[in-house]
Amino acid sequence: MVDNTNPTNQFHPYQPPEERKQPLAGNGFGDVLNTTWSKARESARSNPGVLLGGLAAAAIGAGLLRKKRMS
Repeated sequence: MVDNTNPTNQFHPYQPPEERKQPLAGNGFGDVLNTTWSKARESARSNPGVLLGGLAAAAIGAGLLRKKRMS
């Protein structure tokens, strides 16, 4: 767009921008969580052994990191 107005003029004539469709407002962070949880559910359904193995490894690691009490 070429500006043919007087540069000393204080006001610039208003020209509306081309009409563009605005995207629908999403839930923001909720959308990210929903997609993350859906991906996690799909991977757990397709590989249940990996999920159970990971949980077992986490439980064993937590047990090893737990401080032993002296009686």
